[in-house]
Amino acid sequence: TEHHDVINEWNGYYRYDRSEKFTGIEELFPGMALADLHSPFYLSTGSDLCRDVEPGETVNVPLFLSCLTDRSPGRQLMLRVELVGWNTLGQFETYQHDRRGVAEFSPWLTRELAPLTFQVPDHPCLAILRLALETESGQVLHRNFTTFRVAHGNSPRVERLRNDKAELLVVRFAPHSFSDGKWSLKQWNILDGLKVNGAGHGYFEYQLRWPEGLDPEQVAAVTFLLEASAKRLHGKDQPDAGAQEGDFMRGRGTHDPSLNPNAYPMTDTVPFPSAVRIRVCGQGVAVRDLPDDPADHRGILSWHAQLRDRKLREAGSYGYLVSASIPSAAIQAAARNREIVIRLEVDPGLAGGLAIYGEQFGRYPIDPTLVFTLK
Repeated sequence: TEHHDVINEWNGYYRYDRSEKFTGIEELFPGMALADLHSPFYLSTGSDLCRDVEPGETVNVPLFLSCLTDRSPGRQLMLRVELVGWNTLGQFETYQHDRRGVAEFSPWLTRELAPLTFQVPDHPCLAILRLALETESGQVLHRNFTTFRVAHGNSPRVERLRNDKAELLVVRFAPHSFSDGKWSLKQWNILDGLKVNGAGHGYFEYQLRWPEGLDPEQVAAVTFLLEASAKRLHGKDQPDAGAQEGDFMRGRGTHDPSLNPNAYPMTDTVPFPSAVRIRVCGQGVAVRDLPDDPADHRGILSWHAQLRDRKLREAGSYGYLVSASIPSAAIQAAARNREIVIRLEVDPGLAGGLAIYGEQFGRYPIDPTLVFTLK
């Protein structure tokens, strides 16, 4: 790994001090490791890390096989395929399973295989196509994956859905639609509000109208969902960013690798924690820990949202799925006032900041969301 990657960009496999970093690929594909990226057996899906597709669309995924060895694992090579993902409520789903023969082994084989054709789910989600190259007996030779953002524009702000148990009324709002916000260090938005940041201690407050025509007596429960993380104020986000004389890589300036405007510290053994306090209509609902301000492979949507202009804007960053039940007293107060006021606070005692992710940024394809379960 280049020294530039290790020291300045905070990326790569290891740092010059040998401290550990976490890629997150083992969560996206259980069993996958860095060794899969350097296996003598390698299955590639081309250069697209994530593709935009319509719900229900039939897609073709190119496959390229490389077997840079003369040690035979057996005659027939098999491909195990699994399509999984998260829906717009942050729920993990399994869509498809398959196993098929793809090629007969021969030493030093490199060839393009027949494309993999399948249909994506008929509803919006973030889908992961997991591919495992195996022997006939099931021994895994290599793992890899590619991803798909399944969507038809932005999700509706108000939508009625049904799960196995009840009818749901879903109310979504954009991260940048806060009516008020004050932060001790800084507040700023990423890519026109796909992600909003508050550093230090402070709050974001959102004011939502009570859903039109919704009878509060028909509401059995309300859950608040969002993707959120801590938010560290990096060197590149400081007021004097770029004002330091000289080049850090040439021994000048400050010893702060986060001054690089394209960098985002990769998830490692030194977390930057915070905690968010959730209030609804003035009532305390929950306090949720935010263990870190992470960035790695798991921030699929943050990578995909970049503008392809050779500049990175918090690429790879993502949050944690936060869920809180809204007590009935707060629901009744909101119904009386015809307004739902949600306040997300970070206390001075643990001033680790707050980042809120929308459905096109982070790890999960969700906006901050209220889910009304109806009787």
